[in-house]
Amino acid sequence: MLLLLKWNINVPFKSSDFHNGGRIFILMPFSADQSLVESGTRSRTRTAIVEAAIELLPSNPFATLVEVAEAAQVGRTTLHRYFPMRAELLTAVTELALQRIDRAVEIAEPERGPFLPAVRRTVDALLEHGPIVMFIYSEPNLFPEAVRWEKITQQQGYLLGRLFAREESHFRAGLTAAWATKVFWSLLYSGWEMLEETTNSRQEVIESIMITFANGVLANVEQND
Repeated sequence: MLLLLKWNINVPFKSSDFHNGGRIFILMPFSADQSLVESGTRSRTRTAIVEAAIELLPSNPFATLVEVAEAAQVGRTTLHRYFPMRAELLTAVTELALQRIDRAVEIAEPERGPFLPAVRRTVDALLEHGPIVMFIYSEPNLFPEAVRWEKITQQQGYLLGRLFAREESHFRAGLTAAWATKVFWSLLYSGWEMLEETTNSRQEVIESIMITFANGVLANVEQND
């Protein structure tokens, strides 16, 4: 198909252009925006591949690119076009997974409302991301990326950091916001392991994290509930 475009201004002519009534009509393929469409398609395909890897790698850490392609329902050639090397795919997986972590924290709105309910919402939001985060931290080649992400979020005034800094005056004597942040992530990691290794329900794990965090960090639990 051809798309007929017209302007009432003078533009340089090509052999395919013609006059009609003092206006310029240009015949061009209907896919004038084809590059944009292709760009969107490529982006969706790339995302689908990375998302498939995020789902597959925690249970199959040594999955090949062929296996990832099958999980993403794309051909091996298509996957290699986006990720010629496994290391490039793993880097993309890390980037997307950590972006999701940041987004999950934002959605939980940890700066809204009383302290402990805010912490509980954040724990609940982050639990589903446990498998891929545990995979990232277990991969020697990806660990530096995770550490770099931690430093960047701290420098940018991470939401959780601000939350703990706000409540620091209510912590047990000698405990700081930085310490509370480390305790939070350590407990969350333990929660991820519990969900993976035991029959504990999601709510049981959340409750265990909250009890341990509140009683270990806060000077007076009741005042912060």
